[in-house]
Amino acid sequence: MKKYFLLSLVFGFFGGMSLAQSVGDTINALHYNIHLEHVNTNDRTISGFTEITFVTKLAGLTQIPLDLEALEVDSVVINDTRYFFSQAEKTMHILFANPLIMFDTILAKIYYHGQPFHEDWGGYHFSGDYTFNLGVGFVSIPHNLGKTWFPCVDDFTDRATYDVYTTLENDLMATGGGILTETIDNGDGTTTWHWQMVHEIPTYLVSVATGDYHAYYDSYPGLADTIPIEVYTRPADSAKVAGTFVNLHSIMHFFESHFGPYPFEKIGYTSTAIGAMEHAGNIALPHFAFTGGTSYEALYTHELSHMWFGDEVTCSTAEDMWLNEGWATFCELYYKESLYSHESFLTAMRTLQKDVLLKAHVIDGGYWALNNIPQDVTYGKTAYDKGGTVVNALRTYLGDSLFFEATTAYLNHFAYQSVSSEQMRDFFTSYTGIDMSGFFDAWVFTPGTPHFSIDSSKITPSGNEYRVDMYLKQKYKGADFLAQEVVVQVGFMNEHFQFLIDTVHFSGRTGHSVKNLGFHPTAVMMDPFETACDATTDNFKVFSVPQEYTFPDTYFKLYLDEGTDSSMLRVTHHWVAPDSLKMLVEGLRLSPYRYWQTEGFLPEGFKARGRFYYSQGGNLDDGLILSSNDSIVLLYRANPSVDWQIVPQEIVGPWMIGYIFVNDLKLGEYTLAVWDKTLVSVPSNQMKHQNEVLVYPNPAHDLVNFVFPVKGNYKIRITDDSGRQLDQFSCNAQQNSWKPLGYYKGVIVASVFDGEKLITTKKILLL
Repeated sequence: MKKYFLLSLVFGFFGGMSLAQSVGDTINALHYNIHLEHVNTNDRTISGFTEITFVTKLAGLTQIPLDLEALEVDSVVINDTRYFFSQAEKTMHILFANPLIMFDTILAKIYYHGQPFHEDWGGYHFSGDYTFNLGVGFVSIPHNLGKTWFPCVDDFTDRATYDVYTTLENDLMATGGGILTETIDNGDGTTTWHWQMVHEIPTYLVSVATGDYHAYYDSYPGLADTIPIEVYTRPADSAKVAGTFVNLHSIMHFFESHFGPYPFEKIGYTSTAIGAMEHAGNIALPHFAFTGGTSYEALYTHELSHMWFGDEVTCSTAEDMWLNEGWATFCELYYKESLYSHESFLTAMRTLQKDVLLKAHVIDGGYWALNNIPQDVTYGKTAYDKGGTVVNALRTYLGDSLFFEATTAYLNHFAYQSVSSEQMRDFFTSYTGIDMSGFFDAWVFTPGTPHFSIDSSKITPSGNEYRVDMYLKQKYKGADFLAQEVVVQVGFMNEHFQFLIDTVHFSGRTGHSVKNLGFHPTAVMMDPFETACDATTDNFKVFSVPQEYTFPDTYFKLYLDEGTDSSMLRVTHHWVAPDSLKMLVEGLRLSPYRYWQTEGFLPEGFKARGRFYYSQGGNLDDGLILSSNDSIVLLYRANPSVDWQIVPQEIVGPWMIGYIFVNDLKLGEYTLAVWDKTLVSVPSNQMKHQNEVLVYPNPAHDLVNFVFPVKGNYKIRITDDSGRQLDQFSCNAQQNSWKPLGYYKGVIVASVFDGEKLITTKKILLL
């Protein structure tokens, strides 16, 4: 307290001092010599000094700020002279008697000690006899935590080179990024480990780890040079390294062939108590990931991809974190295409897309644009997972060849720099010759996700060809926005279930595209191979024998009961509201959130049931099913030109969660709806239990069907809404149909009697 009071007086003495908004506005660090002279695992303290060479960015400065958290500064020396300083919670200031000029180059040596800061994840950690840093914090804002072990300019844009000297007992080792240039035997039972990083990186990417490590050495024949591979683990895990990294060479080949030469001196991994963190050339990987098998291959692949996306080229702000994490998430999935199979990549991307559409806005507290994510969710699902799907959408938008060529050029152009989303957009526009404004506006600068569909198509013979008119529709999940310059794939299926793939281009809510084909397509589908990553999850399958099949990530299961010929069914779960009713029905409310579409080719003899999932919890139908007063129902329409109707169905489950079974599955669209029982007596044709009477369709035009649980002596009385009798008839079968007279319209009531006992009443809307 006495020292701080004295320095406050010094502050007052030196008048005319100028303060910039942040440390990075004031100086540019060029190089750090970081000396950890003592690492005490008993007291959990460190001590040492850092020499920082920096250049002033402003004229007239009388104090220089540096980021430093929790550690206590002992002294500051410049040109062998001790300088006054002050220190606050997360910063320190070096005080100068005379104003500095712009572009002054200064070498300051700062001595410090103390117990380093760490949060649950980031910071400088002690774990038994091991210590290590993780360069960012999930909770800390700002997130950069280089300042937890040395004074620095701690942001995403200031880059420097590093020499890290760590002194330990002779039986311990220090690991770091870059190259181990020397180990110095100090003659007192200690050794100093000197790691040198010659590439300029931000402070959060420099690293150190200390402890009893076993070294595993290998090398990779890279595009530019042979690259050393160094993996440091606890001795007990050393035998597992080879098996854990069995595919590392193949993964490196994948990255270099797609994104250019590896950008750092070595490929390095250090085992730590927690992780993982993409320190340049020295990735922190948690102990549990060293299994001897490939269980955590995707994890270390994600971190390795950061050497290109995040380390070589870094996001300029935390709000643009998708430029680091979204691209790495894409890489951790896309490498599977090369190493394993296209299907493994497609399955992983489909699941990721479903999780984004279902959970990202819930977990992150709202829909966020990728370039403007609040710092409290910097490391959330939006940046990582939505970012990964958007990269895949960009790949489809440009096509593989141009996408990878442009991405490699982007990495080369901005190598060892920090960039913004706007800079990425402008570079891709310049390089490809394609105006990327429409894509970035829709996918990056706007919250939520676009949604594309084919509203209808018309096939017309034209000589030896077939003209296909497609009427396109766009919606948007999470924002009131419509994308411009949409480019999305369409597929034309032939009789052998093979697809001809083309693209359609349109802007706004609707569009029209014409294609001429050499065959008559049996189906026309939007994005059949799931490349767009729009607000849908879907997949298709060809069936030749009766079977049960769950369509992944669609909340739908097929029960194929009969089928003598091959059939093809595609099921799409649309994560946007269905089209509204053409004629409103009192008390009937459609899902505001989702609907299904069934497409394909179903031959004669195809007989199948469908199972649709509903849930008031789990972020699915919370906005539809509000209470037990809402009675769930499934509606169907063959195409957008007709209105939604109730179809025969069976509900298994309580009001808030369960399944709806449709016994005669057809091509078309299905959506969930509810009857509000506080407004209407539910006109259900759902078999909720064995004593229920089904009435369908509802609304109806010229025919109403009644299905009874068993044969019996039934009487049905038809009245209008005021109770005036319109018709009456009897039935002793299990099913009966009634044809309304032409002048009946509006809401009618069917009272069903078993003998003389009233068993149910049903409201029916006649159109």
